[in-house]
Amino acid sequence: MIILQRMLSRISPIVWLALFVMGTVFYVWRLQQPQALVEVAPEALPLQCVSYAPYYKPGMNPTIKDSFVDPLQIEQDLQALSKVTRCVRTYSVGQGLDYVPKAAQKLGMKVILGVWIGWVDALNQSELQLAVQQANQYPDTVRGLVVGNEVLLRGEQSEPKLRAYLQWAKANTKAPVTYADVWEFWIKHPTLEQDVDFVTVHILPYWEDKPVAIEQAVAHTASVMGYVGTVFKKPILIGETGWPSQGRQRFWSKPSALNQARYMREFLQAAHVNHWQYNVIEAVDQPWKRELEGTVGGYWGVLDTDLQPKFPLQGAMAERADGLKPYLLALGLALVAAGWGRTQRYAASHILMLALTGILLGLHGYLQLEYVRQAARHAGELAMLGGLVVLGWSLLILQLRQWLGLGAKACLEQSLLQLLAVALLVTSAGLAVNGRYLNFPLILISLPLGAMVITLLMGRVSSGAQSAMRQTSIWWMAVLLVMAANMSVAAAMLEPGNLIAWYWTALCGLALFVLPARSLQLA
Repeated sequence: MIILQRMLSRISPIVWLALFVMGTVFYVWRLQQPQALVEVAPEALPLQCVSYAPYYKPGMNPTIKDSFVDPLQIEQDLQALSKVTRCVRTYSVGQGLDYVPKAAQKLGMKVILGVWIGWVDALNQSELQLAVQQANQYPDTVRGLVVGNEVLLRGEQSEPKLRAYLQWAKANTKAPVTYADVWEFWIKHPTLEQDVDFVTVHILPYWEDKPVAIEQAVAHTASVMGYVGTVFKKPILIGETGWPSQGRQRFWSKPSALNQARYMREFLQAAHVNHWQYNVIEAVDQPWKRELEGTVGGYWGVLDTDLQPKFPLQGAMAERADGLKPYLLALGLALVAAGWGRTQRYAASHILMLALTGILLGLHGYLQLEYVRQAARHAGELAMLGGLVVLGWSLLILQLRQWLGLGAKACLEQSLLQLLAVALLVTSAGLAVNGRYLNFPLILISLPLGAMVITLLMGRVSSGAQSAMRQTSIWWMAVLLVMAANMSVAAAMLEPGNLIAWYWTALCGLALFVLPARSLQLA
């Protein structure tokens, strides 16, 4: 072991840096390579219907009291949506959404009008009356009235009370009336079929109690439709289906831009072949939903917040479409770092080291800042994730000092190592205890750990290692050991099929050795 360590220490850090850079470049390049997907037949288009909520602009949130949507925005939104569908489904007529039928009528679009049913009966009655009024005023536009969305799932009303709302709606409008819920709750309440004109079920493979991998997602939807069709006799509408483009992996179910496109293409083909009636969730990404569901909640739209399509329905597609931006940033930082090295009159080998470090920082920094933007739901999380980014960059710079022979800032680095250990513990504990909506911050940890591995490969632990080990504080080792135990629970016990969880466990396992070893080097 000692002989191997001595052999590795003779390899220049430039070689290790170059390998790290090559691995990072390959990772980014691989994500940009187009993948072949199922082609959607022209006769399967446009989309039959999509869920529409106008709360995609900064600061917009339907949970904010007295929120109101400008009618002009609704008209502009529907104008953009008319390019991909001829129908929208809403979830409420409050906050100005009662204008949707009028705006849709101008464009010749249809509306599946939603009635929000919650805890308070008085508010429910007011919402129901306004929705029925709109359905009666625009009978050629409103193709159905959805009285309640996942009310039984949330437990906000009983079945008898929901049945009363449905019966009142049917008595006061000629528009077809339905109730929408996940398919399992329809199975639990089959008698509701008597009070609706058609059954509206939600089939979301990602959110199933046993999440489904993208490879089996559409087959799962077809299986559910087949089963539901044997239980109910009335027409069935898939009220919600889709796939998120960003967010936390659940078991085998991985959100990604490519997987979203794949699900939608395969689903549209299956819907066309099987003559399903459906509504896709959702029209536009909803950033406010990240507060409730984590990153994944904000990325179900077929359009982004600029009202641009997120994926094509024909042709190959890549996971990322950054173009040259990450490479240009990396090149820019490399040139700046190399230029600074020249002003300091460093040797050519050191200038090359500075340039390679600039490339690393540019590529990782590009991905890290994007991750923080997506994952941070509020100021507190922004501060924590942003702090973790700065911590990683600081540790990289401290490793660079040693590579350049400038000497270690031992006291500062020891403090940063302890902070990193605490960050890993807090993150691991959160993922183990309540990780449903938390992401695995792999991209924030890989850079400092990779840099420290290079430093360890360069040098040897001093002869005073045993003495230094005795001086290592008990809490330091306890933090690392508890962190590893937490991740074993989070990954191995809770989500054995989640590869991202296993990658996180591997990084934490690496940290369990790297951080103490680096601490001993400094000692």
